This record gives sequence, structure tokens and C-alpha cells, in this order.
Amino acid sequence: MNVTMFRKYETYLLIIILLIASFLRFFHLMHDAPYFFDPDERNMANAISQFRLPVKLSDIPSCIISQLTPNLQSTLNNQQLTINNCNLNPRFFSYGQFPLYLAYFSDQITQFSLRLLPTTNYQLLTTNYLSTNFPSAIFWLRLYSTLSSIFTVFFVFLLCQKLLPTKYSLFAALATAFSPGLIQSAHFGTTESFLTFFFLASIYFSMKLMEIATVKSFPKYFILNTKYLILLSFTIGLALGSKLTGIFFLIPTAITLLIQIIQLLNKRSKKRISGLLAYGFMGLLVLVGSTLIFFISSPYNLADPADFKSAVFGYESDVATGRYEAFYTRQFANTTPILFQAEKIFPYALGWPVFILGSLGFITAVIILFVDLVINFQFSIFNFQSRFKLKIFKFNKNFKFQISNYTKNKKRDGLQLLFIVMVSLLIYFLPNAFLFAKWTRFMTPILPFFSIFAAFTVYLIYRFIKNFSRKIQNYFYLLIFAFLFSSILPGLMFMSIYTHDDSRLQASYWIYNNIPDHSYVLSETANVVDIPLGIAKTTNQQSTSKNYTVISFDFYHMDENPQIFQQLLNHLEKSDFIFIPSRRIFANYPNILNKYPLVTKYYQLLFSGALGFEKVSEIYSFPQLSMGNYQLSIPDEGAEETFTVFDHPVIRIYRKIKPITIDEYRSLFNI
Repeated sequence: MNVTMFRKYETYLLIIILLIASFLRFFHLMHDAPYFFDPDERNMANAISQFRLPVKLSDIPSCIISQLTPNLQSTLNNQQLTINNCNLNPRFFSYGQFPLYLAYFSDQITQFSLRLLPTTNYQLLTTNYLSTNFPSAIFWLRLYSTLSSIFTVFFVFLLCQKLLPTKYSLFAALATAFSPGLIQSAHFGTTESFLTFFFLASIYFSMKLMEIATVKSFPKYFILNTKYLILLSFTIGLALGSKLTGIFFLIPTAITLLIQIIQLLNKRSKKRISGLLAYGFMGLLVLVGSTLIFFISSPYNLADPADFKSAVFGYESDVATGRYEAFYTRQFANTTPILFQAEKIFPYALGWPVFILGSLGFITAVIILFVDLVINFQFSIFNFQSRFKLKIFKFNKNFKFQISNYTKNKKRDGLQLLFIVMVSLLIYFLPNAFLFAKWTRFMTPILPFFSIFAAFTVYLIYRFIKNFSRKIQNYFYLLIFAFLFSSILPGLMFMSIYTHDDSRLQASYWIYNNIPDHSYVLSETANVVDIPLGIAKTTNQQSTSKNYTVISFDFYHMDENPQIFQQLLNHLEKSDFIFIPSRRIFANYPNILNKYPLVTKYYQLLFSGALGFEKVSEIYSFPQLSMGNYQLSIPDEGAEETFTVFDHPVIRIYRKIKPITIDEYRSLFNI
């Protein structure tokens, strides 16, 4: 097979991988409609549904001016009409405005296009302003989240190509395509998929800066790098416009320019001063450009600084750092940074195969860079011509470490690129890992790196194993095939969540079919949507108009308020059924028993049957794979709770089998 045919073959494989990634992410995109259970997504959609623009295009400029400069007096005759029917302030600053405006204007352009089609019966406007309804906002947010996730797979391939041969880059892209955490984030219209894509893109464009600067002379640096400087400015600026943590994405560019400056200082060149000025100007251009794009894409951070500062540096910061103990962060009490992510996030969001090999690859890369720096005293940043040599076990031959897939004309030390990837990962991972709030979404942008380092591990094993006999090499290929299958298996299993009804919907069907009318039910508060859900009646289902009394009870503050505990005793005496809609309380509070003894005692008594209730149903939707009569499943309720409670929580239903009085309940609690 000649080189051209081989490259076409690789291109076809990449296209297939991208199509697979598209299918996995677009499949059942509106899986939880019309309820929509992710609270962050709902907040963003609510902000979008508040946007208003005048129908008359000529009124839009004055609308925008009046919004961004409310104190500025306009001379337009229709100013008051414009202001009354105009709003672009999301009044929601936990995230940036770029995803919100992207969804809103996409919906408005689509509506305008549909009105132009003569064959459509599109309903005429009944108001004098343009708006987007809540379900449409959800759809557009999810659409762009999905597209960002697909481009993430592509950039994993491009980034990995800078480090490894193409076949290993294809493997990394495939592992990324099947990553459960990335598939899940693509099915929600939040900022995680945006940030992941922007992070990888910023690293890739930074590497392109290094590539061009290495092979060209100084006078051509700025001209040849202009395209990538502009792309970096847009990438980082839009990341900041999506969420302020995008500031970390400046790190890859800063590292790249620093490496170039250090190399330049180690060379005896007449153009050293001009080169330093060029690098400094490039860094300044990216900084100014990204800042400008940030304020353009998220203008109310500047136009409404008080609300922006209050949300990002006030409440949100206090919750993330633990200064304010929100009820939805109590799972993080007494947790250990890094170990928590290693136990509760990465095995579920990546699958064990990619997590293990990715971790091994990262550790190996750290060792390689350390040995090159400390033992050989010639780390590639300081000595461009350095070559890493390592004796492997009892072989006398030197193993020449060459991870770059360049031609001879572009030959370079790949350790520099590996260093950029590693430092970028650590700079983002460590600050988020040591926050009090350790949500899965904080780790989403680094999930693709595990696929890259998993491919790196496979590459190193191959370089080692090729010194052995053909028979041993064949065993290695079988092992690689087994790993390839096992790495995509968690993603395949995770897709089962979207192939059938949400567990809350299944539980609602069960409730309407099995719980009698006028039943008294004790449930838990602080759910985005309480069960039973409102379900439209079909020919095969009973009516959902039963008159249940469902008490959404505040267990979160029961130990702090004696009156709430007294209310619990009253509800227990009256209740016919008890709902546990998620693991949010009973799985977290035993970890802080000394602070919440009553809540802990309640669940202990309930699960033991001492309260007079027995479990009659447990509805779950664990990732699973059915093969004939055999079913393989991953019970993932032990993961960090937001990984399960937003799209596949376990629902538990208990029925009273033994009436107990209030005094008897009080004695059970030893009160």
C-alpha cells in the first residue's frame, strides 16, 4: 500500500470515527423532554427565554444601545417602544453570555427563515418583539453542545498527531468518541462541551505557533503566525465568554511563547532582540484580542459589573470553595482532593480501561521528562538538539525516544509538545481538583487528555514489544484489540440510558399504575421536577389525574430546625408511601453523622423497616449492554452524584405495612 492510499485509508477511518461520535451525541438529544432535569441547563434556558428584540430591524441598534448604556439618552423617536420591548440582559452570570446569545440568535434566524418559506404554515407574530421559548432554548443549547463535543473528537486526533503516529491518534479519537462523560455532557446544553473544545483548540493552535516558528526565519514569524494568533484570540475569548474558567486556556499559549523565548536566549543570533519583541508582541496580541472577544461575546460582564461580580466572585465562588455550605454540596464533606476524582469521577466518566492506561501514560510522560531534565541535564526547552536515550532492562541498545510524527524537514524534539500538553492539563486540573465542590463538570475539559495518554501508553508498549519475537508481538496485537473493545464498551453501555424512558418517567408510570388514589406520600424537596411527573394519558395507560398528596419535605435543614422534625413525625403517621427520588441525601449525610444525626437516623430506620415501611419498587437505568439472555450493567450510583441524578437517578418507593403513632416514631428517634 503506497503512502497516498494509506493516508486515504486513515482519512476514511477518521470520518467513520467522527460519524460514530455524531451518532452517539445526537441520539435522543431531547431525551428528557418536556421536563428537562439539569438545573444549570434550565437556568441558561430561562435566561434565553427572557431575551427580547424588536420585530423592526431598524429598532434593533437603538435597542442594543439602550441595553448596554441605559443612562445614555437616545434621540430616536421610537426609543421608549424599543426599550420596553427589548432585553438582552440574561440576569444570570454563573456562566458567560456567549452560549446564550448563540442559542437565541440561532433560533431567531431559524424562525425568520421559516417565515420566508411559502410552503410553511408558520404562525404569524402576535407580539411586537422577538423571543425564544424554553424548549427551543434547550434544543439550541444542546445542539451547540453536541457540535462542540464532535469537534473535540476531531481536535483530539489533530493534537495527538503532533505527538504520535496517525494510527495511535485514531485510537485516541475513538476512545474520546466513546467517552461516557463527554457523551453525557453533549446531551445537556451547558458549558462543559464548549470549554472542552476550546481547551483542546487553544493547545493545538499554540502548537502550530511553535511549529511555524521553528521552521521559519525570524522576519516571517509574525506574518505566518497571524492566522493562529487570530484563532487563539477567538478561541480563548469565546471560552471566557462561555465561562470565566476559560482564563486557564491562556496557559498553552504562554508556555509556547516562553519555550520560544528561552530557546532564542540560548542561541547566538543577531536577531535575538527582534525575535524577543516579536514574541512579546504576539503574546500581547493574543491577550488583547481574547479580552476584546470576551467582552463582545459576553458584554454584560462589563455593562452590569455589579451583578457579574456578585455571581462569579460572590455566591458561586463561596459555594465552590466551601465558604458557603449549600445543601447540594454536602457530598463533598470530608473528601480528599484527587482521590475523590480518582474514585468517584474518572472511572465512570472515562471507563476503567481508558482511566488506567491514561493514568499510566501520564505518569510515564512525567518520568520521561524528569529523566531528561535531571539525569541527562538537557531538557528540550533549554537544548533544542537534545535526544532522550533510555536503556530498557537488559538490552544494550539505546531506545531513542521520538514521539513526533514529523518528516525529516520538520524534525523536532517532541518532548516540548508533550510538556505543553502535560502542563496545560495540570494547570487546569489541580485548581479544580482542590476545590471543595468537586463536581464532574469541573473535570470534563480534561477527559480527552486521558484518551491521548492512553494512546501514548499503547505506543510506548509497542515500541518496547517490537524487540521481541513475532509470536509475542501477535499476543500484543490481541491485547490491543481487547483494550480497544474494552475502551469503547463503557460508552456503548452508557448509551442505554438514552434508549429507554428516564427512570423518573418509569417511576411515574409505576406510581400511577400501582399507588391508589388519594394516597398520602412523603417525598424529598429540592428536585428540579418532583415525581410523579405529569404524563399525558394514552390508550394503554391509566389516567394520571389521581389526587395524591405528595409532601416535598425539607430533610436538608431538619437537624437545624426542631419544628421541621416535628412535621416529619406528623407526615410519617399520615403517609401511605415514601419516595426517595435520588441518592442525594441518604448517601451523603452518614458521612457527616455528627452534624446531621436526625437525618441519618431517619434513613437507617427506614431502610431497616423500623418505620413500618417496606420497599416495593426500585427503578433504575444503569448503563448496560444486553447480549441475548446475558446483561452486563454498571451500577454507577456510587459516582459523584451529578453524574447520575440529572439523567438516570435510582428511584426507591416504600409502602407502609405497619401503622405507628407519633409517640412511637419519636421513641424510635430517641427523642
